[in-house]
Amino acid sequence: MRKIRAFLLGPTGETNYYHVVSRVVGRQRLLTDEDKERFRGILVRQLEFSGLRALAWCFMDNHFHLLLEVPDKELAMQGWKEEDYLKRLQIFRREWNTQQVLGQVAMYRENGCDRGISEIAQRVRERLFDLSMFMKELKLKMTLSYNNAHDREGALWQGRFKSVLLEGGDAVRMVAAYIDLNPIRAGMVKEPEDYRWCSYAAAVAGVKGARQGLTFAVMGRQRVAWRKVAEEYRRLLYCKGEERLGGQAGDGKDGWRGGFTQEQIEPVWQEGGKLPLAVALRCRVRYFTEGAVLGGQAYVDEFFDQRREYFGDRRKDGGRKMRGAQWGDMRSLRDLRADVIRGR
Repeated sequence: MRKIRAFLLGPTGETNYYHVVSRVVGRQRLLTDEDKERFRGILVRQLEFSGLRALAWCFMDNHFHLLLEVPDKELAMQGWKEEDYLKRLQIFRREWNTQQVLGQVAMYRENGCDRGISEIAQRVRERLFDLSMFMKELKLKMTLSYNNAHDREGALWQGRFKSVLLEGGDAVRMVAAYIDLNPIRAGMVKEPEDYRWCSYAAAVAGVKGARQGLTFAVMGRQRVAWRKVAEEYRRLLYCKGEERLGGQAGDGKDGWRGGFTQEQIEPVWQEGGKLPLAVALRCRVRYFTEGAVLGGQAYVDEFFDQRREYFGDRRKDGGRKMRGAQWGDMRSLRDLRADVIRGR
């Protein structure tokens, strides 16, 4: 498992982006509205502590999606001192375990035990700017919180989380929209802004962090007026009239407003066509959860070259064309063939 996780790490010396997904054990629909609200609070604190940033997110009844920005660890902590690491613990000062550690720090200072303080600072350092540590702590804290609230014991999450490495730009923008459209695919709401526990709804409601995350995901930079960002993002979230699929939906409403069924999208493939991008984003896209690496040809090829030993001698490059939709210049590391895109 460690070998697989190391394989999926992005290039060193730069910021990387990941789409991560984790499912409730047995895919049971266990998360209530109150649980999702509790999870959001845990996520905010974990992001603040870890140094990661969520560009997009969505909490569903039986799984969650995060689009995460992970800065390079060494560059992010360049010039940090022991006190900088210890200050991070204040974010969790209400947690019993952290209170115990802070008590140890106070004791070591009183006794002049610099070595003990250094060891604690080093343990904090190992937890920062690290995707695996972030996910491990996030899932554990949500498990403890959920079990306590529901008088329950045992695991909440099903195994390890899935992750896909993304190149900045188009890949990040597409995945952000795919994440925010989750409740549409599930038929839970008619418009993404109506689902409280996704980043787009939070941004529409004026939540600063949500707007900052989507601004970067959509525009690739920070200082852009939200009005312009919202206009650009809605082009992905809402299909245009010429991109409607199958005319009217079964309930008489425009078919593009909700997720599509397999019966609606199947004829497009049988005729040799490709789904419009905005339509594909309202379906389940395996590339976004199982493609391993998504980006332009050069980006995926560079990843392949850096990890050449993981592949057979017959494979000459990394990027594989993505099937089933109008993906533009996007490429995937994995050449998925079966059930690449499915309706809800």
